[in-house]
Amino acid sequence: MHSNKDGNNWLGTIAKPLLEHLPALYPIEEWDVAMDARIEGLSTSLITEGSPEQLPYGLAIKAGLFLLNESLDKSHDISQEITNPTGSYWHALMHRMEGDYSNAKYWFNDVGHHPIFSNLIQFVRDNLSLKDFMELENEALRHKLEVLVTSPVWNPYVFIDVIEIQVSLVQNPTVDSWLRQIQRSEMQLLLQFCYEQSCGGSLLEAIGQK
Repeated sequence: MHSNKDGNNWLGTIAKPLLEHLPALYPIEEWDVAMDARIEGLSTSLITEGSPEQLPYGLAIKAGLFLLNESLDKSHDISQEITNPTGSYWHALMHRMEGDYSNAKYWFNDVGHHPIFSNLIQFVRDNLSLKDFMELENEALRHKLEVLVTSPVWNPYVFIDVIEIQVSLVQNPTVDSWLRQIQRSEMQLLLQFCYEQSCGGSLLEAIGQK
């Protein structure tokens, strides 16, 4: 855990507002231009307290912060250089958010079974049930949502299919809200995992949310 109060400033000025933001499924432009500049100026050595072996996770934090800010290209520039499964995860999310769904699935093949999957499927079960979408008119979307909710483990490929149908065909405001909440939980969990690996301790505790 970081102990330097000034060094922790990025947690309050960058991480906290971004963790509270609800990114779009298909962003058109960055959410906050000024936030992009803050992330750009964030030193990975500050994040990792100068530990070279933690550099990949420090970079992964920056990739995640850019993606939470809906700054896809800048996130991609970093994530494509990270060779561990977590880097591939951010890479996959970037392609999913830009609408390149087949490429997102390709990168999820590199991710394998990520440690955040168990918490993510629990979030879905806690917030969605079959009765929520029984009245949806689009049969393909309804079926994919049923598979997503009833799956014993998190299935990133099905979630990609759900987002593709919603973004490309259905554009249901209620479904959009559901999926954005799940996406934000996914990104929060992944950022927290990166923080644990690079800094130790809890990201939520560090920003005063737990």
